[in-house]
Amino acid sequence: MFDIQLFGRVEVRTRGVLLAGPDFGGDHPRRLLALLALRGEMSTSELAGLLGEKKKSVESDMSVLRDHLEPGTAPRDSVVRRRDGRWSLDPDRVRIDVARFDELITAALGRPAERRVKPLTAASFVACRPLLEEEDLPWATEARDAYRTKLEHVTQVN
Repeated sequence: MFDIQLFGRVEVRTRGVLLAGPDFGGDHPRRLLALLALRGEMSTSELAGLLGEKKKSVESDMSVLRDHLEPGTAPRDSVVRRRDGRWSLDPDRVRIDVARFDELITAALGRPAERRVKPLTAASFVACRPLLEEEDLPWATEARDAYRTKLEHVTQVN
């Protein structure tokens, strides 16, 4: 299982190993991982556009990312999948803190005000650091603002 953290700095925990910073093979592979974890399935063109890269660079960086996440694993067996020209993470092999945050916010919204405390407390704990705090690209800033707004909105709903 790959536990992917996007709140704070991007980190992955797997098989007793922590990957962070340069462990992904550079900024571009780390950002590709963050985008897939945050947005789900994306095309090479979409990724290239968000990162200001060429398609060939994205494909090369994906190869680097795969090698750093699972050294010696064949692409067909990797947690980073490519199907029909679209990239994604294997949902059966990843847990992402952003998804957990969203689940907790949804649970809070479905409860009366007096019963929101537990899921909101848990969501606040998951999001105790800013989303993608080390990223300054527009897509990361937009995501950070969106998640901050989600938490603020649910705490203000009566």
